Amino acid sequence: MQIAELTGEGFRLRDEDIPETITIKDLSDQYEPVYFPHRKIVRRLETEIKNDKLAQYFHSQKGTICQACHHNSPATKKPPRCYSCHGKPFNETEILRPGMKGAYHQQCFGCHQQMGIKKPDTLNCVECHRERKK
Repeated sequence: MQIAELTGEGFRLRDEDIPETITIKDLSDQYEPVYFPHRKIVRRLETEIKNDKLAQYFHSQKGTICQACHHNSPATKKPPRCYSCHGKPFNETEILRPGMKGAYHQQCFGCHQQMGIKKPDTLNCVECHRERKK
């Protein structure tokens, strides 16, 4: 299965293999779904490494860029849902495997901080999701 094509700048994922938006419903008992701009984020990651020779070296294989988020799954068009590993609440005996809320926050906030992204504000919950009305 080909999920990327080789260009002069390394592997570039094809538009048809990157969902434009992903709806995250994993915490839907508490929150409205989050509409995640998946393709926009992948393209931003590609742009960020485009002029960095070290980053290009370490992201030279097809699908490697996907591993930033899909960190424990193979590079495939349909990776497993985060819930398959993070579906249980935090367990102090497995500190490297946070529950869903912790996994999303750690992944999203960490990336935003590393890339200097100011929006959405990590302290303003409703910028990403609204609380479900009870």
